[in-house]
Amino acid sequence: MKKAKAKAKVKAGDVPQFEMLPDVEVVELDNGFRALLVERSALPVVATVCWYQVGSRDERTGETGVSHFLEHMMFKGTERFGKGQIDLQTSKMGGSNNAFTDTDSTAYYFSLASDRWETALEIEASRMRDCLLDPAEFASEKSVVLEELRMGEDEPWRPLYQVVESMMFQAHPYHHPVIGYREELERLTVAQMRDYYQRNYGPNRACLTVVGAIDKSRTKKRITELFGGLPRAEDRRPAIGEPAPLGERRAVMRTRHSVARMAIGFPTCRMGERDDYALDLIAHDLGNSKNSRLYKRLVVKDETVADVSVMNETRQDPGGFFVLCELHPGADPARVERAIREEVALLARDGVAEKDLKRIRTQIRASFLFQDETALDLAMKLARFEAGTKEGFRTLADVLPTYDAMTRVELRDAAARYLDFDRATVVWALPAEPAASGGARARGGKAKGAERSKARAPRKAKKKSRARRGRK
Repeated sequence: MKKAKAKAKVKAGDVPQFEMLPDVEVVELDNGFRALLVERSALPVVATVCWYQVGSRDERTGETGVSHFLEHMMFKGTERFGKGQIDLQTSKMGGSNNAFTDTDSTAYYFSLASDRWETALEIEASRMRDCLLDPAEFASEKSVVLEELRMGEDEPWRPLYQVVESMMFQAHPYHHPVIGYREELERLTVAQMRDYYQRNYGPNRACLTVVGAIDKSRTKKRITELFGGLPRAEDRRPAIGEPAPLGERRAVMRTRHSVARMAIGFPTCRMGERDDYALDLIAHDLGNSKNSRLYKRLVVKDETVADVSVMNETRQDPGGFFVLCELHPGADPARVERAIREEVALLARDGVAEKDLKRIRTQIRASFLFQDETALDLAMKLARFEAGTKEGFRTLADVLPTYDAMTRVELRDAAARYLDFDRATVVWALPAEPAASGGARARGGKAKGAERSKARAPRKAKKKSRARRGRK
């Protein structure tokens, strides 16, 4: 066990002056388990996040969706906590728990009063290797997951987003949706899930963050007692690389919805790389506020689009940069796409204006610091960076200084390098023609939670924990 008082070096002229990182104590066990402890005594609350480096990218052919399905089953009983006991115990203690599954990760989290929070540790240790995976519960929960998939297929954005991703990533497992394909989920067996669980769930694939009114010495002792004897899982295998695109990819979907929508995706870089920060700033300039280029052009000037959104979604493997918009009835799709291409070209040529760059940095700074407001927010942020970046949670000390150090030339070069339509995937979701009513719809839906269930383009503030509600 070792202590890391990680504090950022702040230049004398920086405003405001503050430590970028809290006082983090790192616990490392011989079986590969890591825990990050942060004491916050202002309120009698403790939040825990058990973050596994296990996600849909770890699934094999024939078992897509098993990561998300297993997340549901992790609440259905362990050798120590029987059926219904995890949620019942949490409710009796007046706390809350939930989980989410993503492409790279699965995470489980609790918020509890500080005089009873250690039950969360006991639950996490029990289900790390001793989940029951009862066949009857498996069959019952499969119906829930299939219904969740069906509901996603009927939403306006999920199928469109999934088609874009499946075309962008043709070799990498990011190709398939987090929630999986119906045909594979229907055939999935308890034995397949148990094999996946035993391969991937273990202390060497997990990181625990504990934030709140804790006694660090006692917490370290309990973590060692509960997790120290657990056997390792298999080490994570690297995913297959994605070949560079050889030209623009296009598709048209026909949907039951009455308005046209479009999504454009550009393959990008990994989370935490310097270009990741450049793409965050570019996303804000291009389409993340009413002051952005695309909003002023498409919504205000041309009046062709009801809403437009831009996301820089980097991951542990190369991610994507997405432009999404919803058209007004009767608007010409070709005109909208032409306007987007023009604005992207101007950004790649001219870069971000100095006055806009100052505003964007202020917005990002406020958003980033606001994520430390609650114990759970901070626990999520620490866990995500610990699992998702090369330098782990210590990367947090460099986030805001890196944004501040980005030059206009650097942003212009990044825009020109990544936002090249010869590398793009462009997908239109158009209302079904009268003669083709009830026609083809995209298969599957991405288990990304509420932000893509809305009837508008999703907005995402980058460098958040990105927690989604995974269970119904």
